[in-house]
Amino acid sequence: MASVSLTRVIEKMKLENLTPEIDVKHVKITQPDINRPALQLAGYFEHFDATRLQIIGFVEYTYMEGLTDETRREAYEKLMAYDIPCIVFSRDLKPAIRHQIPVLSTKKSTSDFMSEIIRWLNVKLAPCISVHGVLVDVYGEGVLITGESGIGKSETALELIKRGHRLIADDAVEIKRIGKDTLVGRAPELI
Repeated sequence: MASVSLTRVIEKMKLENLTPEIDVKHVKITQPDINRPALQLAGYFEHFDATRLQIIGFVEYTYMEGLTDETRREAYEKLMAYDIPCIVFSRDLKPAIRHQIPVLSTKKSTSDFMSEIIRWLNVKLAPCISVHGVLVDVYGEGVLITGESGIGKSETALELIKRGHRLIADDAVEIKRIGKDTLVGRAPELI
């Protein structure tokens, strides 16, 4: 199963770690989907997916601030009882919660952060296969040339390159499905 380390998410999204005492090196994000736990903070956990990154925005935050200290603590305790990878507070909101789950903060609005993290995680966690072939960019479209060994894939690619097209990968091509109708090819990192 593909995963992204929480350390990489923190670096890429420029998040502030509000719980530096918690070691996040081994925390993995395995889903590109996120969750805004408004219903869970109100007590509804029937269809709660705890494996998702949890985002608390202005609406959830102001709801929690309107509760008594005891009710707020109980709501957070119920949420934190699940094995969630982390909670991200948007709009630079600073919670008063302590637990063994990483709590992060971003200055971005909830909508901006959600769209950015979902898009990035969709690419990072996209299903990927490796195929034997040559990938060439021809007028902005990827052309994958496959066939048996010695059939002339590389020679065909060289002819396309001579005509001004761009080589993407030779011999091994990684193909990721980043959307319903979108495939992206590239050379493996080692190559």
